[in-house]
Amino acid sequence: MKRNLLIIVLGFGFLIFMAWLGGILSAIEPRQPSAAVQTARAGPYQLTLQVNPNPPLPSQPATLSIQVVRQESKQFVSNAQVVIESSMQTMDMGTDRVNAQYQESGLYLAHAQLIMSGPWSIRVLVTEPGSHTESATFEVTAQ
Repeated sequence: MKRNLLIIVLGFGFLIFMAWLGGILSAIEPRQPSAAVQTARAGPYQLTLQVNPNPPLPSQPATLSIQVVRQESKQFVSNAQVVIESSMQTMDMGTDRVNAQYQESGLYLAHAQLIMSGPWSIRVLVTEPGSHTESATFEVTAQ
């Protein structure tokens, strides 16, 4: 009886130790920064995303630059509503939603706070007057 109890206690101890060790190793594992420029298609649009700083830091908001271009005509889109949704991929931390502001040459800017290190999904929604919403998703790794 005591031997079985000792085996069970040692087994649980070993599992706790391995979980702790895995947490330590994943924290020190270097993560690759996201690509400096990412491009995706969203319906008739080509979206280009740049993140500054890259990689984004949890301690400060990142500036997201999104250029919206019509795929076929290569014309800049200046009259769209562009919304950024950010959510962490590995942990449910909710979804933040930010409206991007038009600058020039199809470029829209938004600030997003990626509050924890790890991979994030950045979903860009584009809506022009009289059209339905198109979207594309990018992956950004915060450090």
